[in-house]
Amino acid sequence: MSRLYSAVDLVGGAIVAFARIVIILSGIALTVVTTANVVIRYVSTSGGLSYAQELPMLMFPWFIIAGIVSAAHAGGHMAVEWLYDKLDGRPRTIALIVANGISVAAFLVLAYQASVVAEIAGAEQSAVLQLPNSIGYYSLSIGAVLVAVVTIAATARVLRLGWDHRLEIKPEEIAL
Repeated sequence: MSRLYSAVDLVGGAIVAFARIVIILSGIALTVVTTANVVIRYVSTSGGLSYAQELPMLMFPWFIIAGIVSAAHAGGHMAVEWLYDKLDGRPRTIALIVANGISVAAFLVLAYQASVVAEIAGAEQSAVLQLPNSIGYYSLSIGAVLVAVVTIAATARVLRLGWDHRLEIKPEEIAL
């Protein structure tokens, strides 16, 4: 069982590391594109960058989903603190397992539905970059699966190390 917990921790840690890279890179790209568009719009008469509307629209879902993954890892999503505060010991752990189970199921349903919509949206392309409109929906689908996996890892952390480690954030895991 210890090996399973270690494997789950490893997978969860890898997903969180990936999410942090996505947050950093997409945050920088969104800032650069938006700032450059404003500057070019006021300095030149061209009206700005032609892709300045499309690129952020395609990147922003990845940015948001990566933030949700980070919150799930920290134990900070879908929390029902009022209930946890009223319970103690085994009932509190069972409540966490049930709440996280519901969260995982909801994210997996969301992942499936987003992939269905992505298939439909893939028939259309963006006007300037000619990218399929399904990119945002696929980011939601992939991200929802990642949130589900990280939620499972956070639950496993509590089962392995105890309730005190539910919201434990190591110094290197502090939000950006």
